[in-house]
Amino acid sequence: MDTILVIIVLFVVVGLFGGVGLIFTRETGAKNVTESARYFLSTTRQAGRSLVATRPSTTATTATSSTSDAGSPESAADEGRGPAVTITPARQSTTTTTPSPVSQGPAAARLDDGALRELREELQGELRRASGITREFDARLTRIEANSVDTPQLSTELTRSIEEHAEAQRGELAQLRDELRTVRQTAGPRGERRTEALANLYGHLARVESALAGVVNPMLLPGEPLTLPGELPPETLVWDNWSDVGERAYALGDAFNQHRLVLDPETADEIERFIATLRQGLTGSVDPNVRAQQPTQAQLRQMRAGLETIVAALPGVRRRVELAYRGEGATADDT
Repeated sequence: MDTILVIIVLFVVVGLFGGVGLIFTRETGAKNVTESARYFLSTTRQAGRSLVATRPSTTATTATSSTSDAGSPESAADEGRGPAVTITPARQSTTTTTPSPVSQGPAAARLDDGALRELREELQGELRRASGITREFDARLTRIEANSVDTPQLSTELTRSIEEHAEAQRGELAQLRDELRTVRQTAGPRGERRTEALANLYGHLARVESALAGVVNPMLLPGEPLTLPGELPPETLVWDNWSDVGERAYALGDAFNQHRLVLDPETADEIERFIATLRQGLTGSVDPNVRAQQPTQAQLRQMRAGLETIVAALPGVRRRVELAYRGEGATADDT
């Protein structure tokens, strides 16, 4: 009977403390659930120890009651069993035992180990990510260094390519300007007058060259380049043979004087220099020596030097007139 009573009391106390623990858990919140459970268990253990301590006290009380009843007739028969033993009940502690920090040590250590494990895993993950980022940065730096090594070569090649392209563009622009000048020279009344003047001057140059060839080198055919033979023929020293050359030289100068306005400056200057050379050669080297009855060797050398100057200047002026006629000798100043 006593044991049943103790068990009932124990269940009542456990239920009481369970209710108190539930209320305490709700008040403290989810973050303090572990500490509340630890506190509840430690308090329950203390209550259990107190109840176990009260159990001998109840047994002792029962024995005392039996001893007090020994003087009765019913207990007289039991006197022969020996003296009754008195059990002093243990003093029940009324002080509430608080859970010591030592009792929380293993659980707290377990919690700390779990937190440390999570922290270690998190740090390891961060280190792995940092290692990956470092490798990526190293690869990028390697590529940048490789590109920086190739940059001067690429810059040189790019500069050369730009210069070649610019040179090609300048050539195309020059060709377009030449074509534009040609169109300007040949288009309109002024272009027609210029073309006619160049054709006229070229004809006079051809007649002068033909007259010179008939005197100094009669063996040449029309159209062949004028050259002087190793020894001048006798016809060269006849005055009447030079009259045709003088007339054609005068006609060239007169035509140039009439058409100079429509010529470009370069062509006009070239024709003017040739006319001056032609005049100096005929009047300074040929005419005085042809008039002499018996010219000396020095006079013949002087005459030959004058003729060589005229013959050397003639192809250049003819070439200049040809280029001007085709539109290749004009300049930007020609308007």
